[in-house]
Amino acid sequence: MRKFLVWFAAGALVGSALATVCAPYVLETLLASTGAKDAMCQCTELVRNTASLLIKTQLTGGAIGAVVFPILAWLMRRRFGKPSEVAGAA
Repeated sequence: MRKFLVWFAAGALVGSALATVCAPYVLETLLASTGAKDAMCQCTELVRNTASLLIKTQLTGGAIGAVVFPILAWLMRRRFGKPSEVAGAA
């Protein structure tokens, strides 16, 4: 079961990374290439800015999660773990 969860998490991370890399191109292709010459917005620029902000937000969230999650896990283990585990780890 543990191996399944590790592969599940690894697959989710790889899928997220691939989606982040492919998102700008896919969004630009699907959303900005409508063929309308008299569009009221600069659709291509709007899609690029949106994709860029999405990627920045994902990276920021990943960095925050990478720092906060281990700290919370350590605090929870220290608070709710067995006394022998906490004493042995210190």
